[in-house]
Amino acid sequence: MRTHTVSILLVDDREENLTALEALLGDLGLAMVKALSGNEALRLALRQDFALVLMDVQMPKMDGFETAELMRANPKTRHIPIIFVTAGMKDLSCQFKGYDAGAVDYLLKPLAPAILRSKVRVFCELYIQRCALEEREASLEALVAERTATLVRTAENLLESEERYRNAFELAAVGIAHVALDGQLVRVNVSMCDALGYAPGELQKLALGDITHGDDLDLDKEQVQLLLAGKTTTYEMEKRFLHKDGSIVWGHMAVALARGERGEPVHYITVIENITARKNLEQQLRQAQKMEAIGQLAGGIAHDFNNLLSVIIGYGNLAQMKMAGNDPLKGNLDQIIAAAEKAAQLTKGLLAFSRKQEMKQRPVELNSLIESVMKIVKRIIGEDIQLETSLHGGQLCISADSGQIDQVLMNLATNARDAMVDGGKLAISTELQEMEESFISLYGFGRPGHYAVINVSDTGSGMDQQILQNIFDPFFTTKEVGKGTGLGMSIVYGIITQHNGYIKVYSEPGIGTTFRIYLPLIKPCEMEGAKLLPARPKGGSETILLAEDDQAIRDMEGCILRDFGYRVMAARDGQEAVDIFRENSGSIDLVLLDMIMPKKNGSEACREILALAPQVKVLFISGYTADLIKEKGLLDKEIELIMKPISPPELARKVRELLDR
Repeated sequence: MRTHTVSILLVDDREENLTALEALLGDLGLAMVKALSGNEALRLALRQDFALVLMDVQMPKMDGFETAELMRANPKTRHIPIIFVTAGMKDLSCQFKGYDAGAVDYLLKPLAPAILRSKVRVFCELYIQRCALEEREASLEALVAERTATLVRTAENLLESEERYRNAFELAAVGIAHVALDGQLVRVNVSMCDALGYAPGELQKLALGDITHGDDLDLDKEQVQLLLAGKTTTYEMEKRFLHKDGSIVWGHMAVALARGERGEPVHYITVIENITARKNLEQQLRQAQKMEAIGQLAGGIAHDFNNLLSVIIGYGNLAQMKMAGNDPLKGNLDQIIAAAEKAAQLTKGLLAFSRKQEMKQRPVELNSLIESVMKIVKRIIGEDIQLETSLHGGQLCISADSGQIDQVLMNLATNARDAMVDGGKLAISTELQEMEESFISLYGFGRPGHYAVINVSDTGSGMDQQILQNIFDPFFTTKEVGKGTGLGMSIVYGIITQHNGYIKVYSEPGIGTTFRIYLPLIKPCEMEGAKLLPARPKGGSETILLAEDDQAIRDMEGCILRDFGYRVMAARDGQEAVDIFRENSGSIDLVLLDMIMPKKNGSEACREILALAPQVKVLFISGYTADLIKEKGLLDKEIELIMKPISPPELARKVRELLDR
């Protein structure tokens, strides 16, 4: 496959801004083309294919909104993603106007280099994938066209020699059929029988319509009429055919009309190339693009959720620790904290779906993990559903976040329960499987190697093909309003993908559903025992400098630390934290910094504080995902980081641990 030169278009009416963008992106290996106006950008985009356009909004004569609308209106440029780079779109109405104009994202000036580079890399990688897919499609189409033309010509010439014709017909690598004018299959070759799962005698008892997907029956009706009228000699199209087992086989079909000596129509010669693998690849690319887009949204809202939950869980735990065991309000407070913790789990699920959650992967024995979660599964499914487990006899060791795998099993068990309203059977089993090239070629997914497989099967209502095609889409649900978020299966998909695994679903209406989850095996391992944490950590009398820009979070964290005996100095941003530390450096024992703050972020404030007092202890806290912080270049490996939401005991325990080192 040839190497693609990836070009991006930089649009700004100020030369110095273009030069700055070039400097920020110069080491990414991209070809950067500059335009000083909207008109110039349009001319360049019509002449050259770009992976991305970075465009200023406020420009004379033609602003960014108008330029974006014109690019979206032109078929030659509508596919190019546009990111607005501007200092004037902080208002939501302006941002929505940008999206309406056709932009896929926006970046506010002054630019954060890590965010700019990360987004540019994502869109350039998508462009490379799209180019590779187009090359492969073109190659496949050329191959199909070449084979089709050869086979059609051969089929016509073979009328002169039955022996030559018979050999070519039976040994062809693609499916060939003689179809009567009424649609009956008169003669089929071995390749066509193999592709559809029939024996030759079985297939010749059927009509072409019997093995064609119902939605595609009338696709070629107009082309057939043109063929019979002599206005065309052949036609081609893609169609869905039905395998004997009910699955869909995609085929590129070429049809020619055989005529008798007097020119009368005799039968159709149909050549079918199996393109199911290509279609699976296209579907995977579309799914990956959807997951990337929704994943960015999920990762973005996680910070706000975590801040809100930190306040609820923090104050709730403080009140709970001070409340007597027989207090009549204790039950109400327990429910509030439990609901907040469930909301925190939902946020983690969103992050798992978006593939932005910091996973705590460690060696896990899969059978032991499944056995431990079965008690919870039994409570989820109820007494009217029979639970059966059949686990592989050997050790199945995987690298996994056990909490996330638990969540996968519970989500699948919940869906199975909802599909078996009158009771039924839920079967969970494990097995060992090796993925070879033949498996990957047949099913269109996977990498060679050994995998632990989890099978989750139910005897419920099942699903049709249309539902199966959308089952992993975010917010897709077949449940009534109020009974499902549409995120459960998307979260399952995100968790399995994040574990470098694969998930496939098989289902038929009225028969039931089976999910097969493939997780890469690692070498046999020993499991670490769980470590019990003390009920209440020790406090202290040291002085802590707390820097947090959110007042509610700042007040709550200060309250927690004071409750454990510490003296607290509070700062509203990174700059104020540096100023306070400079005035009180001799008395401050630990600095607790939010990672992303105005004026100076946590990393910048930390560097200045350590320059003043290298021995001081520093602890970071953030509601943003760890991978986003690392992408921004704000997190060094040796820095201590805790993630919001965090309970008072967890915060106090971490502070005490650092102070005691």
